This record gives sequence, structure tokens and C-alpha cells, in this order.
Amino acid sequence: MAPGSTRNRRLPPEERRAQIVQAVLEVVARYGVPGATISRIAAAADVSEGALYVHFANRDEMLMAALEAIFTDMAELIDSSAGGNAVERLKLIARNHSALMKTKLASFTSPWLEFIAAGPQVGLRDAVARTQTRAFDKLLGIIEFGQTEGTIRKDLDAKRITWQWYTIMWAENVSSLMGLTEYIDDGHSGYSLDLLLRDAATGAGAAPQPGASGQ
Repeated sequence: MAPGSTRNRRLPPEERRAQIVQAVLEVVARYGVPGATISRIAAAADVSEGALYVHFANRDEMLMAALEAIFTDMAELIDSSAGGNAVERLKLIARNHSALMKTKLASFTSPWLEFIAAGPQVGLRDAVARTQTRAFDKLLGIIEFGQTEGTIRKDLDAKRITWQWYTIMWAENVSSLMGLTEYIDDGHSGYSLDLLLRDAATGAGAAPQPGASGQ
């Protein structure tokens, strides 16, 4: 048994459930969704296979809980920007996302892209799409509020701005997984974001010149 094993240590149900969800994310990141077997999840969580079913009815429930955990990370990333105007919030979310690529690559980015890639094959396409749509709608709300407060141009399509913003973030995800850290470290994602915000912002929320975001 591994050092620090929790198998023989009683945990509150919610803590044990969270431990299992984290194990699902780790297994998905390493083996992909099809390879996230019950035996591998149990081993990663350091519990018996039977213990998994105390907290989840089946493997699909475990995968759905892992998707919900990914959405929670997305939502926290967006909500952490509360307080500034819309343009300031978008810049802060982007900076925090860049940092996330270094701190949670294995527990967030890797499993998320594995879910995206495997969704159609394992019956999770709709669940994956719903997860992204919920995050998309949260960001869209910030941009629409920016149009209302006067920091983002009202003549632009808010959904199109949101898609453009996510295009940059997805490029960060993929480049980080490929080990192409220069996309973030050399300021390329920051440059793209500044171009987007410079075009979208009004005078009241004008972004700095490209390359000045500090990414």
C-alpha cells in the first residue's frame, strides 16, 4: 500500500467522494476516457472497487462527476475576476488561465481535452458540450455586461467576441499539452488577446497596445 494511504482511514463521505473524483481526473489524463476503468480508478483513489459504488452508482456517474469538477474549475476561473469592468475582467481571466496551464495541467487541461476527444466514442458528447456551453455562457455574460456598462462596443456580436476569446484560451490548452510553452511564455497568447480587446473595447475600457498584457 502506498505511503499516506487513505484506504484504512475513515473519511467523511464528501471528502471520499472528492478523492474519487480526483482519481478519475488523474486516470482520464493518463489513460484517456476509454481507459478509465473501474480498477484503475479504485487504484488511483486507493480504495476497493466496491467502495466506489458506495458513492457512485456506476462508472458513468464517476465520469459525469469528473466533468462537473472541470466545470467548477472553469467557473472559479471566471468568477475570480469579479470587481473590475468587463475588459479588466477578461484580461484577468486570461492571465489566470495562463497560470492554470502551469499549475493544473494534469488535473484540468489534460482530462478536459481527453473528454473532448473521446466524447463521441463514449456517449459523452452532449455532456461535454453542456460543460463548455455553461462556461461559455458565463463569459458571454461578462461581455454583454461590458456592452451595457459601455466598456465593450455594442456594435459587435457578443457571442463572436466570446468565441474569439475562447479560441485563444483553447490554443493555450493545446500548446501547453504539446510542450510548446513559448505560446504563453513569449507573449503570443497575450498579443492575440490584446488585439481582440483593443478592437472590442470602447474608449472607457480600452486595452493597452499589443504585447502589454504581461502574459
